[in-house]
Amino acid sequence: MATENETTEEPLGDGDAGPARRMYSREAVARDLLVLLAVPLGLLAVHAFASPEQRARLALDHADPELAEFLTAAYVHGTPLHLRNNVLGFLSAAPMAYMLCLRARRRRWFHATMAALLVAVPVAVNVLNYATLELWYAGPTPTSSGFSAVVAGTGGFVFVALLVWLRSLYSRSTATFAGALVWIALAATFYVVHADAVDPLLLGALGVSAALCALALAAGSAVPIRADADQLRRVAVRAVPVALVAVLLGAFVIGLFPRQTVRDGVFVNVYAHGAGFVFGVAVAAGLEPLTRN
Repeated sequence: MATENETTEEPLGDGDAGPARRMYSREAVARDLLVLLAVPLGLLAVHAFASPEQRARLALDHADPELAEFLTAAYVHGTPLHLRNNVLGFLSAAPMAYMLCLRARRRRWFHATMAALLVAVPVAVNVLNYATLELWYAGPTPTSSGFSAVVAGTGGFVFVALLVWLRSLYSRSTATFAGALVWIALAATFYVVHADAVDPLLLGALGVSAALCALALAAGSAVPIRADADQLRRVAVRAVPVALVAVLLGAFVIGLFPRQTVRDGVFVNVYAHGAGFVFGVAVAAGLEPLTRN
């Protein structure tokens, strides 16, 4: 990733803003975005220029795996549809994580986390695949490929980045309750997608939980009851990223955890998607304190 290129700016006066905030030059941001764009372009290039036999050799063959396949399998796809979905998922999540990190003045954290997502997470998920997939998949010895675990991990990074940004603006409790609201929205989405019959009592309980989190957010807000128009506008503007993250992760729940896990004879590995998301959250949360200035 690009090197740090920063200038200082006066504090913005929000929450625990602390000493001088930092802004990044347009050139540094442009370089970072170009590097991010290179990832999906690389996926497209592999699919376009590698022969089917070459792509098959890069995929993880569970019958006779080679060490490099635990990484390379993430960067090959069996079908154009699989490739398209993963490219769109990455292009939806990675820039959002980046912008949240910039708002929190944590560009170095973004670099470290994204590097781990692109290298360590595919290996970890494919090791888990190799150890356990035959327990879930009844059929011939499978072959694993695809970038979807990394996409799910990037979604986990988006969630953690949202909390870090909110903590930098307000407080840890504000970030906690906002995160709980997002989790409730994801739980409701997952339930509606997978339930045979929707239980209104359960949905009502989720709604009550969401209302309690919203009340806790309002009670802990620094905005006075009789806030002026500028204060309300700032709060509304900062609520937009929370809503966008909830919508993005809701779409990930629908796309990465479908009710039908076999499509056209291909097993959709929802377990790897779940593992990717958990690894993404763990990697982002673990690297966050290590990369503070």
